[in-house]
Amino acid sequence: MFELLFLLLPVAVGYGWFMGRNSIKQKDQSEKDSLSAKYSTGLNYLLSNQQDKAIDYLLEALKHEDDTVEAHFAMANLFRRRGELDRALKVHEYLVRQSVLSDKEKQQAAFELGRDFHSAGLFDRAEKMFLKLIKTPTYGIKALSYLLQIYLSTKDWQKGIKLEKTIRKTKDKKLNHSLANFYCELAEQAMQDDEYIKELELLEHALLLNPNSSRAKVTMAKVYENSDQYNEACRCYQEIFLQDQEFFPDVIDKMRDCYLRSDHKDEFYPFIKDVFEKTGSSTALITYLGHIQQSHSPEKAVEYLLSALHRRPTIRGFQHFVKMQINEENSQTQRESLDVIKELVTAYLKLRPRYSCRNCGFNSTVHYWSCPSCHDWEQIKPVRGLEGE
Repeated sequence: MFELLFLLLPVAVGYGWFMGRNSIKQKDQSEKDSLSAKYSTGLNYLLSNQQDKAIDYLLEALKHEDDTVEAHFAMANLFRRRGELDRALKVHEYLVRQSVLSDKEKQQAAFELGRDFHSAGLFDRAEKMFLKLIKTPTYGIKALSYLLQIYLSTKDWQKGIKLEKTIRKTKDKKLNHSLANFYCELAEQAMQDDEYIKELELLEHALLLNPNSSRAKVTMAKVYENSDQYNEACRCYQEIFLQDQEFFPDVIDKMRDCYLRSDHKDEFYPFIKDVFEKTGSSTALITYLGHIQQSHSPEKAVEYLLSALHRRPTIRGFQHFVKMQINEENSQTQRESLDVIKELVTAYLKLRPRYSCRNCGFNSTVHYWSCPSCHDWEQIKPVRGLEGE
């Protein structure tokens, strides 16, 4: 009997271990089933358009299982994309308050909450969230970008300037480019107050941040022109052509006025001819035709224009050609016909966008330094092709 008990002891121990282990598994499975039930219920509410109940159930699941964090981020981002910012805010605010999250997850929650506030137009709250993140490796540059967007919307250029030290440490070209435009905004304000020294200092600082800023060069040319330093203004316009040929047509008229008042007036039209030969710009062509007409003859100008249109036809070039055909030698019927054509072409061009954003494709009849659509700086440039330059 004793020997039988001795032999059954290991069996009893093994059975006890097995039952205990099975009990733990059953408990884990029960918890998982409960969690699964919460998710199922939450998703059912979500699909049946009862989002508030869905959020409550899904947030409850987070209390019991940390692995659901990514699901909550996905859910909140879905709400934001659908424009349901109040629900996105509820989820992200809940995540920010959770002590069980890792530092990385807390930063992600803070960043997404800042985006919610920004989308809702609550700029003061968004600013607070992004300021907490500007020194983090993962979200620093993104947070700074959003902060500059906020200060652009509120026109608080000085707040943006205060971030310069942090921005320069990132060595991010786009952030430096944006900050350069903040200095240009302040320079234009200084121009209104006739503060010549301050204007130049602000623009020089802008060019330090972004040496290829067309806006800084254009504004500096205006400063020189206002102080009768036409040679310096011409140099600024030439530099714009060297660094941004797409934007250059917009400053040709201003450049001509400066050249005609400078010590190098004879250099302007050869320069513009070279611009046309290199870029095919309609504005450069029309400007150079005026010179040919005055220095040679209208016939020579028409001949040059026809040659240019054969190489690269544009509606603006054709419009100018029709205009050149109208003269006193035409019969009344011819003049009336040409006037109708000219008016039709002019009306058509007025309907077409003069500018487009090279970043997002936004079209406009007027120029903006900051794109109203994507908020990128200095990307609105004259349209190219048949209907443009």
